[in-house]
Amino acid sequence: MSLSVDDSFDKPRLAVIFGGRSSEHGVSCLTAREVLAVIDTDRYDIRPIGITRDGAWVEETARWPDLMAGQLPSVRDDLPAFGWGDLHQFDAVFPLLHGPWGEDGTIQGLLEMADVRYVGAGVLASAVSMDKPVTKTVFSAAGLPQIPYVTIMPWQWKGERDRVEARIRALGLPVFVKPARAGSSSGVMMVDTWDELEIAVDKAREFDPKVIVEAGARSKRELECAVMQQP
Repeated sequence: MSLSVDDSFDKPRLAVIFGGRSSEHGVSCLTAREVLAVIDTDRYDIRPIGITRDGAWVEETARWPDLMAGQLPSVRDDLPAFGWGDLHQFDAVFPLLHGPWGEDGTIQGLLEMADVRYVGAGVLASAVSMDKPVTKTVFSAAGLPQIPYVTIMPWQWKGERDRVEARIRALGLPVFVKPARAGSSSGVMMVDTWDELEIAVDKAREFDPKVIVEAGARSKRELECAVMQQP
């Protein structure tokens, strides 16, 4: 089903894409709610597009005020279908998907192929920053210091566990165990005793078969930096 757009409408047409197949589906819906709450509808024609947990694209136009006012929602699967081939009808897209199949460069690549402008980082930057060990490799190459860490590839936890555990123990306690390619603190655990390590790794692997284990930092501060660049 094609999204109906009035070609005579002179407002810039913006699509807000949210939801998605990842474990961060609900967080993405929350992000969409916040964005939709502040976009000036007198200046822009806003079209919310949801992606269900099963990956179906649907039109959320009829219920998007509920997104702004209600509790954290999820994308329903009983809404009119949206054909992503119609993305070219928009002047720009806000890709507000979190986690895999979203902020990892996949939706950005789709929009690049469709020749549609979008907000946020491009394909390469999105893919690199989604994978924590890859991000650390790039940062190290740029001369930025890194906390010691160990990457556990999917096959290593089953076939090389003793060797992997020895490398992790060398980090000392505490350590932080995280899915390598997930956000919103999903699957993250702090390990204070080595008896907790297996539980933490198995928990992280529920979100991503690739896992990163980082040494605990002392006298730590968390800094959040936003970067804005002209297209």
